[in-house]
Amino acid sequence: MTPTPIRALASVSLLAAALLYVGCTGRDREPGTGKESTSKEVGKTSEVASKTKTSTTVPGNTMFAGWPQPLAAIMISGEQLGYLEPCGCTEGQAGGLLRRYELAERIRDVQKWPLVLVDLGSLIKDPGSARGGPEQAKIKLNTALKALTLMGYDALALSPEDLKVGVDEAVGQILNLQGDKTRIVAANIVAAGLEAKIVPFVKVQAGAIKVGITAVVDPSKIKALKDPSLDLLTIKTIEETLPAILTELEKDTKSQVLLVQAAPEEAKKLALKYPGFDVVIGTSLYADPTKDAERVNDGKTLVLNVGQRGKYAGVVGIFDDATQPYRYERIALDKRLDGPAKPMKALIEDEFRDQLKTLKTVENFPRHAFVNGSRDASFLGAESCKNCHPNTFTRWSTTKHALAFQSLERDPKPNVIFDAECITCHTTGFEYTSGWKSPEATPFLKGNQCENCHGPGSRHASDPDNLDFRGAMKLTAEQADKTRLCLRCHDEDNSPHFDFAKYWGQVIHKSLDTYTDPKVHKGLSATPKAD
Repeated sequence: MTPTPIRALASVSLLAAALLYVGCTGRDREPGTGKESTSKEVGKTSEVASKTKTSTTVPGNTMFAGWPQPLAAIMISGEQLGYLEPCGCTEGQAGGLLRRYELAERIRDVQKWPLVLVDLGSLIKDPGSARGGPEQAKIKLNTALKALTLMGYDALALSPEDLKVGVDEAVGQILNLQGDKTRIVAANIVAAGLEAKIVPFVKVQAGAIKVGITAVVDPSKIKALKDPSLDLLTIKTIEETLPAILTELEKDTKSQVLLVQAAPEEAKKLALKYPGFDVVIGTSLYADPTKDAERVNDGKTLVLNVGQRGKYAGVVGIFDDATQPYRYERIALDKRLDGPAKPMKALIEDEFRDQLKTLKTVENFPRHAFVNGSRDASFLGAESCKNCHPNTFTRWSTTKHALAFQSLERDPKPNVIFDAECITCHTTGFEYTSGWKSPEATPFLKGNQCENCHGPGSRHASDPDNLDFRGAMKLTAEQADKTRLCLRCHDEDNSPHFDFAKYWGQVIHKSLDTYTDPKVHKGLSATPKAD
């Protein structure tokens, strides 16, 4: 179950938590020495490899080709935005916590590298715009936090996006985190009473070296949340806090890492302003990073992002090599990383969806009236359309739209019919007052039917010759294309190769029926029955 939201008492202030190969060269800096590299090489395979070290690359494994044994590695993720796993609607989808779990296990157990795990945050999408709705977003945040703990993450940056579930809710989930390892990190946010879970920095021992990690948040992004509980937080500027923390990290850590929850360009600005950091991780505007990494400060500091939606993970190798102390590779979480991942599978496929079923996130989805069609019209289902449009109905019934709900029922993953993010595109009228609720309550709305495109049809069905009712349901190719109607479901994740003109031709049904029979002008008086 999702942890109960917690409102802190007077003694506790509130805070909410939140394979392409590339090698990057640079020069290490010993803490406090101020010595920096002059190398500016970016994205080039190493040409200098120590002859005394041997590569730990596993035969058949294309990742980390040519890497010698590192002192340690840092695995980086971030901006998951609710994508716990690929939905599976199309082949070749990347990402997912199961594959990320598998990557971490391979690095630790197969490569035998000491591993530090950090996440930039933004585990979920704004609940107000999330396809699954606000309650499912809360459950996703809970599941994502459990997943990071399960994988043994060392640091998770506080993210304004993750606070949008509500400060009380997020704090409750953070305080319910199991284990003592995973910490929420925020250098410029202070909350007295939550020091055990939310810290300004962490120092992580990885093999023979220690890595220091901190994170900063754009204060304006926190204040913009307009949450009354934010009054209990002390929100400082980055400049007030970061210099002292960097000094503290440089005392006894070999590598210093900065996570930046701000606009993408801020990561590079902070890297230049605070050259003591070796790795600076920023946000991204895109799901797929436009470049692998950038070196600044005469090649010393590595600035990178791993894109959005959890499609990639970045791995920084730390080497005992004065010529090339850091190498970086961005890993696409694709089918190469399909593996058993049993603990994560149990969490994502069983526990998560069991929660969705138990808490009835589909049935309790916040619905609203349909506003673009006939006023007060309700959804009837395609069987009602069949009475007057039999040939059109037959055409629709031969398409995959008609079988959309059945595809969920046949999905090897359990309980996907209780996932609001799936249901929204596999049923009819979901999110609207008279639309899909459940197989028991609205069985006549299974599949992607006529009314998902034309709008609810009860007014038209009751008075077929009313031109206003008929006109409200009219949809042209130009209208569908201009309003991006199809792209609500056929988006870049679910239909990356979707071409409107091509697919419209497969579903077009103009002039398939004639209306000479008098009965088609009488209208329907009956409403669909749930049984």
